[in-house]
Amino acid sequence: MGERTDYVTYVHQVYDYLHTIPEKGFEEFKTSAFVLEELKKIGFEDIKTGVAGTGIIVTIDSGKEGPVLGLRADMDALEFIIDGKKTMIHACGHDGHTSMLLAAAREIHDRDLVKKGKLKIIFQPGEERLYGALRMIDSGLLDDVEEIVGMHLRPKQDCRLGKAIPAMYHCASCIMEFTIKGVTCHGSKPHLGVNVVDAASLAVQAINAIRVNPAIPSSIKVTNITVPGETYNNIPDEAFMAMDIRSESNEEIERIKERAVAAVTGAAAAVGAEAILRSKDGVPAAEFDQGMIELAEETIKDVLGEDGSIGIFKNSGGEDFHYYAQKLHCKATYLGLGADAVPGFHNPNVVIDTKALEYGVPIWCRLVEKRLGA
Repeated sequence: MGERTDYVTYVHQVYDYLHTIPEKGFEEFKTSAFVLEELKKIGFEDIKTGVAGTGIIVTIDSGKEGPVLGLRADMDALEFIIDGKKTMIHACGHDGHTSMLLAAAREIHDRDLVKKGKLKIIFQPGEERLYGALRMIDSGLLDDVEEIVGMHLRPKQDCRLGKAIPAMYHCASCIMEFTIKGVTCHGSKPHLGVNVVDAASLAVQAINAIRVNPAIPSSIKVTNITVPGETYNNIPDEAFMAMDIRSESNEEIERIKERAVAAVTGAAAAVGAEAILRSKDGVPAAEFDQGMIELAEETIKDVLGEDGSIGIFKNSGGEDFHYYAQKLHCKATYLGLGADAVPGFHNPNVVIDTKALEYGVPIWCRLVEKRLGA
C-alpha cells in the first residue's frame, strides 16, 4: 500500500480498503489476494495459501524451543437483501479483525518479536458459515498449534472503546432442521390425509415443553415452519421446521438436542406423520485455559492500562473459533475489543469507532512479545 508507514496509518489504510470489498464466506477471493500481496511486501516467506479455499497461514519459526502460538482473524462478510438485491456488507467487524492482524503481522516481522517457539498467523474464511475453522483444522497445517487466541470487536453495549475483554465465553449453538411428511388429500375429506400442519403444531408444543437445566443458561425455540405451495383447500403432505438451540455447556446442548429429536418425531408420529432430521449444524461452547486468560488480561493492562480490562464476558452468540480448542486440543482464549459499534453487529447499518483498530494492533504485538519473546 505504498511506502512504509507507521502501524496506525497502515491499519486504517488496510481497513478502508477491505471495507469496500466485502465477500461471502469461502468466496473471499479479493480479500485473500490483497492479504497475500501485503504479506509478501512485508517479507514473509513461509506463507500457505488456498487453505480451506481462501484461507492463509503465515508461520514464523524462531528455530528455538518454545510454544507454538496461533493468532486468528476471520475475513468474511454478511449477505443482506436491500431494496430487493443481494448485498454484501462487513456488518460483523471482520474487516477490522483482518486489518488489525495484518498490521500486527507487519510489526511482529519488522520488530523481530518471535524469539522462541513458533507463531502461526491465521486468516480464516467462512466464520459466518460456522465451519471455516473446521476446514482450516482439516488442512492439517495447524496440528502443531499448542495455544491459540482470537479477537473480536465489540458493540457499545458490551465493551466501550479503550477497554477490552480477556475471555469472551460464547455459547454452544445449533440450528436443527426437520422435514415432516404426511399424506395429502382434498380439504373436504381430511380424514383421508395426514396433515403436517397438525404435526408441526404439536411439535412446537413438544419443543416448548422441554425442560432445560435451570443452573445452565440454555434455550430452545422453533424459528421457522414452512409449508410449500399456495393451494389452501388441500391437506399439505410436507413441511419444513427449524429451531435454534443454545447452551453454555457442550454436554447440556447435546442432551437438549436428543430431547428435541424425540419431541418432534414423537409429535409427528402422534398424528400419523413422519419427522426426518435433516441437519443439526452448530458450534461448540467456549472452553478456555486459565493461563491463556491470565496472559490476555496482563496483555490488555500492559497496552490499555490497569483499568483497561472489564474482565470475563459471557455472550449468547456462537463462534466457530472454539473448534480450535476442541479439535486441536490446544489452550485458548478469545479477546473482545471495545469498538463502540452501533446499533450492533449483523445490522447492515452498523458503524464502529475505527480508533479501536489502533488498540488491537499493539495488543496482538504485546501478546506475542510476552509469550514468544526472549
